[in-house]
Amino acid sequence: MKNLANKVEQTVVVLPNDFSGFAVDELKDQFEQLVEQGTHFVILDFTKTEFIDSSGIGAIVFLYKRIEKQSNKLSLLNVTGQPFKLMNLLRVDKTIPFIDSI
Repeated sequence: MKNLANKVEQTVVVLPNDFSGFAVDELKDQFEQLVEQGTHFVILDFTKTEFIDSSGIGAIVFLYKRIEKQSNKLSLLNVTGQPFKLMNLLRVDKTIPFIDSI
C-alpha cells in the first residue's frame, strides 16, 4: 500500500503559448516527473495557450494514460480557441475533463 503522505496532492503546469514540437520536448521531463512523483491531481493550464498540434495532443494523452494508471487525475484548465476546437474535434474532452477554475 502506498504511503499517501509522500504524494504530492496537486500540481499545476502552465503550458506555453504554442504547445507543439519544441515546447512538447521541453516539457517531456516535467511530465515524466509528475508521473514518477505520483501527483494525485495534475492540472494543465491552457490560459496562455493559443496553438496546439498533434505532438501536443499526443503528449497530453500519453500523460493522461500514465496518470490514470496510477489512479490519479488529470484535468485541462481554461482550454479555449484553437486548442479547444482541435481537442473537441478529436473528442479529447470526452476523456479528459476540461475545467474553468481550480
